[in-house]
Amino acid sequence: MKDAKTNPELIDLIKELKIAGRKKNIWRDIAKRLERSKRVQVNVGKLAKVVNSDEIALVPGKVLGAGEIPKSIVVAALSFSDAAYQKLLASGSEAMSIKDLLKNNPDVNRIRIIG
Repeated sequence: MKDAKTNPELIDLIKELKIAGRKKNIWRDIAKRLERSKRVQVNVGKLAKVVNSDEIALVPGKVLGAGEIPKSIVVAALSFSDAAYQKLLASGSEAMSIKDLLKNNPDVNRIRIIG
């Protein structure tokens, strides 16, 4: 039996991603990753190493605050730790929810999935 999701916001996000996934497969992939019971956790230091300035990092899980972020990047994630959020803002980066990314960039331009 699959783990039943109880977070109504997560359930709604997964539904929206599946609908968008009918046109772009990346959204279906993210929906499947969010349905898993184990979430991805990525540190800002790793994001700084693997994401170029012209890309959007999409983390289907939580961004944590370990490491340094010397450049400005755009990150979309399910959630952010307080430390990660502060480090991103201090570096001039942008932090947004996956729902906001879906709304603002439905054509999936320049997105790199991390985790």
